[in-house]
Amino acid sequence: MFRTCDDDDDRPTDLADPSDPTALYARSYLIIRALVGVIGIVLPVVFIIGETFFLRAGVRVRGSISAYYHTSMRDLFVGGLTVIGFLLLTYMAGRKRRPDWWLSSTAGIGVLGLTYFPTNRIHVAEGAPLCGATPEPAGCAPVQQYLGENVVATIHFTSAAVFILSLAGISFYFACRARAKGNELVAGIHRVSGWVILAAVGWIIAGGLLKANLGPLTPLYLGEIVSVWAFAVSWLVAARDLLPLLVPGQSRPAAAAKG
Repeated sequence: MFRTCDDDDDRPTDLADPSDPTALYARSYLIIRALVGVIGIVLPVVFIIGETFFLRAGVRVRGSISAYYHTSMRDLFVGGLTVIGFLLLTYMAGRKRRPDWWLSSTAGIGVLGLTYFPTNRIHVAEGAPLCGATPEPAGCAPVQQYLGENVVATIHFTSAAVFILSLAGISFYFACRARAKGNELVAGIHRVSGWVILAAVGWIIAGGLLKANLGPLTPLYLGEIVSVWAFAVSWLVAARDLLPLLVPGQSRPAAAAKG
């Protein structure tokens, strides 16, 4: 799929050596990989916990992750996704010719787009005025009132599609690099993550058309959760070379260097 996945950026180096600029650079992008993965796994759970315990709003599973923008968890939603967006934009910034830089930058733009161009308001009665009307309906974000609720929602869903598909592309690229370096197990994990993301997108489309809700869980919500967690697993696996740093002075293992 990628013709440059055998690039030599992952040549063996001692990540624990503070005097080696190459090691410091490698550590920085490995830390970004780990942070993106951790936030991706934790954030959807935190939304539910936040509403349930900290804000005493009861256990509620929204129709989509994006719907939390219109809840008491808005600040956490915007803050968490903004962090992910800028981490993706700065990932591998020193090697802008690599496919993973292009893919992660596209994903970063996508996640920032879906964050700052929110989805439609929740619990709006049929026929009720939409954002952009005068007087301003309750719960409208400024951008929704300025551009119109449906226009902003279109930008939101387009950005979400770009984000999710870019994540799948990154996973397949990670798989290609791991396979080129002889690590079939890691390549398989990345490849499965990529296909899971694509399958989740298919489920969102098919399940939405069939209205195949599982109780309060909509196809959109389930598909988003599965795709985000699959992408998070891929990024955490890609950051596994940070593990030697848990033991001071330990060099990067040969097996990890091959992956």
